[in-house]
Amino acid sequence: MKKVFKTISVILILIMSFPVSVLASEYHYEISDLIGAEQSEFEQVIAEIQSIKTAHPEYTEEMILEIMDEQHQGRERGIVDIWNALTNSEKKLCIRYPFDALKVNIAKNIATSQTEAKFGANGLGDRSDAFRHGIWNAEMTVLIGREKAELFATAHEDKDITGNESDGYPKTAHRDMDLHNNEVGRAIGEKNSGSSEDEMADIIYQDICSAETQFVWLHE
Repeated sequence: MKKVFKTISVILILIMSFPVSVLASEYHYEISDLIGAEQSEFEQVIAEIQSIKTAHPEYTEEMILEIMDEQHQGRERGIVDIWNALTNSEKKLCIRYPFDALKVNIAKNIATSQTEAKFGANGLGDRSDAFRHGIWNAEMTVLIGREKAELFATAHEDKDITGNESDGYPKTAHRDMDLHNNEVGRAIGEKNSGSSEDEMADIIYQDICSAETQFVWLHE
Protein backbone atom coordinates (compact mmCIF):
# COMPACT_ATOMS: atom_id res chain seq x y z
CA MET A 1 0.00 0.00 0.00
CA LYS A 2 2.85 2.36 0.87
CA LYS A 3 4.45 1.65 -2.52
CA VAL A 4 1.22 2.52 -4.33
CA PHE A 5 0.86 5.74 -2.35
CA LYS A 6 4.46 6.66 -3.11
CA THR A 7 3.91 6.08 -6.86
CA ILE A 8 0.76 8.23 -6.85
CA SER A 9 2.65 10.97 -5.00
CA VAL A 10 5.40 10.94 -7.61
CA ILE A 11 2.82 11.33 -10.39
CA LEU A 12 1.11 14.24 -8.61
CA ILE A 13 4.44 15.99 -8.09
CA LEU A 14 5.26 15.59 -11.78
CA ILE A 15 1.92 17.03 -12.85
CA MET A 16 2.19 20.00 -10.48
CA SER A 17 5.85 20.81 -11.17
CA PHE A 18 5.31 22.65 -14.45
CA PRO A 19 2.94 25.55 -15.13
CA VAL A 20 0.19 25.21 -17.68
CA SER A 21 1.16 27.21 -20.75
CA VAL A 22 -1.01 28.86 -23.33
CA LEU A 23 -3.61 26.53 -24.83
CA ALA A 24 -2.87 25.67 -28.44
CA SER A 25 -6.56 25.82 -29.28
CA GLU A 26 -6.68 29.54 -28.50
CA TYR A 27 -4.66 30.37 -31.58
CA HIS A 28 -5.39 30.39 -35.28
CA TYR A 29 -3.51 27.59 -37.01
CA GLU A 30 -3.68 27.05 -40.72
CA ILE A 31 -1.64 24.00 -41.73
CA SER A 32 1.20 24.10 -39.23
CA ASP A 33 3.24 20.95 -38.64
CA LEU A 34 4.35 22.16 -35.22
CA ILE A 35 1.62 22.57 -32.62
CA GLY A 36 2.28 21.92 -28.95
CA ALA A 37 -0.19 20.10 -26.73
CA GLU A 38 -1.95 21.73 -23.83
CA GLN A 39 0.73 21.55 -21.16
CA SER A 40 -1.48 20.01 -18.46
CA GLU A 41 -2.42 17.14 -20.78
CA PHE A 42 1.17 16.62 -21.90
CA GLU A 43 2.16 16.44 -18.24
CA GLN A 44 -0.29 13.56 -17.84
CA VAL A 45 1.43 11.68 -20.65
CA ILE A 46 4.83 12.19 -19.02
CA ALA A 47 3.39 11.16 -15.63
CA GLU A 48 2.12 7.98 -17.27
CA ILE A 49 5.61 7.22 -18.58
CA GLN A 50 7.15 7.92 -15.19
CA SER A 51 4.61 5.65 -13.50
CA ILE A 52 5.67 2.75 -15.73
CA LYS A 53 9.36 3.47 -15.14
CA THR A 54 8.85 3.68 -11.37
CA ALA A 55 6.86 0.45 -11.18
CA HIS A 56 9.20 -1.39 -13.56
CA PRO A 57 12.71 0.08 -13.49
CA GLU A 58 13.95 -2.99 -15.34
CA TYR A 59 11.88 -2.20 -18.45
CA THR A 60 13.79 -1.08 -21.53
CA GLU A 61 12.91 1.96 -23.60
CA GLU A 62 11.39 -0.28 -26.28
CA MET A 63 9.24 -2.11 -23.72
CA ILE A 64 7.88 1.16 -22.33
CA LEU A 65 7.21 2.39 -25.87
CA GLU A 66 5.23 -0.78 -26.61
CA ILE A 67 3.21 -0.42 -23.41
CA MET A 68 2.42 3.23 -24.09
CA ASP A 69 1.36 2.45 -27.66
CA GLU A 70 -0.90 -0.36 -26.44
CA GLN A 71 -2.45 1.80 -23.73
CA HIS A 72 -3.25 4.53 -26.24
CA GLN A 73 -4.77 2.32 -28.89
CA GLY A 74 -8.43 2.87 -29.66
CA ARG A 75 -8.92 5.68 -27.17
CA GLU A 76 -11.26 8.58 -27.79
CA ARG A 77 -10.15 12.20 -27.94
CA GLY A 78 -7.75 13.42 -25.29
CA ILE A 79 -4.32 12.23 -24.24
CA VAL A 80 -4.26 9.65 -27.03
CA ASP A 81 -4.09 12.49 -29.57
CA ILE A 82 -0.96 13.85 -27.90
CA TRP A 83 0.92 10.55 -27.75
CA ASN A 84 -0.01 9.34 -31.21
CA ALA A 85 0.77 12.73 -32.77
CA LEU A 86 4.44 12.20 -31.86
CA THR A 87 6.86 10.42 -34.17
CA ASN A 88 8.37 7.18 -32.84
CA SER A 89 11.67 9.01 -32.38
CA GLU A 90 9.92 11.72 -30.32
CA LYS A 91 8.19 9.07 -28.21
CA LYS A 92 11.53 7.46 -27.40
CA LEU A 93 13.00 10.80 -26.35
CA CYS A 94 9.97 11.45 -24.12
CA ILE A 95 10.71 8.13 -22.40
CA ARG A 96 14.46 8.80 -22.18
CA TYR A 97 14.22 12.47 -21.17
CA PRO A 98 10.73 13.01 -19.68
CA PHE A 99 11.44 16.28 -17.90
CA ASP A 100 13.16 17.73 -20.97
CA ALA A 101 10.16 16.63 -23.06
CA LEU A 102 7.93 18.80 -20.87
CA LYS A 103 10.12 21.81 -21.65
CA VAL A 104 10.12 20.95 -25.36
CA ASN A 105 6.33 21.13 -25.33
CA ILE A 106 6.49 24.48 -23.53
CA ALA A 107 8.84 25.70 -26.29
CA LYS A 108 6.39 24.45 -28.96
CA ASN A 109 3.59 26.47 -27.40
CA ILE A 110 5.81 29.53 -27.18
CA ALA A 111 6.69 29.09 -30.86
CA THR A 112 3.12 28.81 -32.09
CA SER A 113 1.86 31.68 -29.93
CA GLN A 114 4.72 33.99 -30.94
CA THR A 115 4.22 33.09 -34.60
CA GLU A 116 0.54 33.95 -34.27
CA ALA A 117 1.49 37.27 -32.67
CA LYS A 118 4.02 38.18 -35.38
CA PHE A 119 2.31 36.83 -38.50
CA GLY A 120 -1.35 36.40 -37.58
CA ALA A 121 -1.26 32.69 -38.43
CA ASN A 122 0.92 29.58 -38.39
CA GLY A 123 1.52 28.69 -42.02
CA LEU A 124 3.33 25.90 -43.82
CA GLY A 125 6.38 26.40 -46.00
CA ASP A 126 6.29 30.18 -45.70
CA ARG A 127 8.16 32.80 -43.67
CA SER A 128 5.96 32.18 -40.62
CA ASP A 129 6.91 28.49 -40.76
CA ALA A 130 10.59 29.40 -40.80
CA PHE A 131 10.06 31.76 -37.86
CA ARG A 132 8.15 29.11 -35.89
CA HIS A 133 10.89 26.52 -36.24
CA GLY A 134 13.52 29.12 -35.47
CA ILE A 135 12.00 30.28 -32.21
CA TRP A 136 11.05 26.73 -31.18
CA ASN A 137 14.68 25.68 -31.44
CA ALA A 138 15.94 28.88 -29.85
CA GLU A 139 13.67 28.39 -26.83
CA MET A 140 14.55 24.69 -26.59
CA THR A 141 18.22 25.62 -26.58
CA VAL A 142 17.61 27.98 -23.67
CA LEU A 143 15.53 25.43 -21.76
CA ILE A 144 17.38 22.14 -22.33
CA GLY A 145 20.64 23.00 -24.10
CA ARG A 146 21.66 22.91 -27.75
CA GLU A 147 22.52 19.20 -27.92
CA LYS A 148 19.17 17.94 -26.63
CA ALA A 149 17.32 20.61 -28.59
CA GLU A 150 18.84 19.14 -31.75
CA LEU A 151 17.78 15.63 -30.70
CA PHE A 152 14.13 16.62 -30.21
CA ALA A 153 13.98 18.83 -33.31
CA THR A 154 15.48 16.15 -35.55
CA ALA A 155 13.19 13.50 -34.06
CA HIS A 156 10.20 15.66 -35.01
CA GLU A 157 11.22 15.37 -38.67
CA ASP A 158 11.43 11.57 -38.54
CA LYS A 159 8.25 10.91 -40.50
CA ASP A 160 7.00 9.88 -43.92
CA ILE A 161 8.41 12.17 -46.60
CA THR A 162 6.84 10.62 -49.68
CA GLY A 163 4.67 12.84 -51.83
CA ASN A 164 3.79 16.51 -51.36
CA GLU A 165 2.53 18.63 -48.48
CA SER A 166 -0.80 20.46 -48.71
CA ASP A 167 0.97 23.53 -50.16
CA GLY A 168 2.05 21.47 -53.17
CA TYR A 169 5.75 21.33 -52.29
CA PRO A 170 7.56 18.00 -51.73
CA LYS A 171 7.71 16.74 -48.17
CA THR A 172 11.45 16.32 -48.64
CA ALA A 173 11.75 20.05 -49.32
CA HIS A 174 9.81 20.82 -46.14
CA ARG A 175 12.02 18.49 -44.12
CA ASP A 176 15.20 20.09 -45.46
CA MET A 177 13.80 23.56 -44.83
CA ASP A 178 12.85 22.67 -41.24
CA LEU A 179 16.18 21.04 -40.41
CA HIS A 180 18.04 24.09 -41.75
CA ASN A 181 15.88 26.59 -39.85
CA ASN A 182 16.11 24.49 -36.70
CA GLU A 183 19.89 24.83 -36.76
CA VAL A 184 19.71 28.58 -37.37
CA GLY A 185 17.30 28.92 -34.45
CA ARG A 186 19.55 26.96 -32.10
CA ALA A 187 22.49 29.20 -32.95
CA ILE A 188 20.41 32.29 -32.18
CA GLY A 189 19.14 30.76 -28.96
CA GLU A 190 22.65 29.95 -27.79
CA LYS A 191 23.84 33.45 -28.62
CA ASN A 192 20.90 35.10 -26.84
CA SER A 193 20.34 32.70 -23.94
CA GLY A 194 19.55 35.52 -21.51
CA SER A 195 16.69 36.92 -23.59
CA SER A 196 13.06 36.73 -22.54
CA GLU A 197 10.47 34.97 -24.68
CA ASP A 198 9.32 38.26 -26.24
CA GLU A 199 12.89 39.47 -26.74
CA MET A 200 13.81 36.23 -28.49
CA ALA A 201 10.79 36.56 -30.76
CA ASP A 202 11.82 40.10 -31.68
CA ILE A 203 15.41 39.02 -32.39
CA ILE A 204 14.31 36.21 -34.70
CA TYR A 205 11.63 38.33 -36.37
CA GLN A 206 14.15 41.09 -37.14
CA ASP A 207 16.57 38.49 -38.46
CA ILE A 208 14.04 36.77 -40.69
CA CYS A 209 12.94 40.10 -42.16
CA SER A 210 16.48 41.19 -43.00
CA ALA A 211 18.07 40.76 -46.42
CA GLU A 212 20.98 38.86 -44.85
CA THR A 213 18.88 36.28 -43.01
CA GLN A 214 20.03 32.67 -42.98
CA PHE A 215 16.46 31.43 -42.58
CA VAL A 216 14.87 29.87 -45.67
CA TRP A 217 11.31 29.23 -46.80
CA LEU A 218 9.67 27.70 -49.85
CA HIS A 219 7.11 30.37 -50.77
CA GLU A 220 5.54 33.57 -49.49
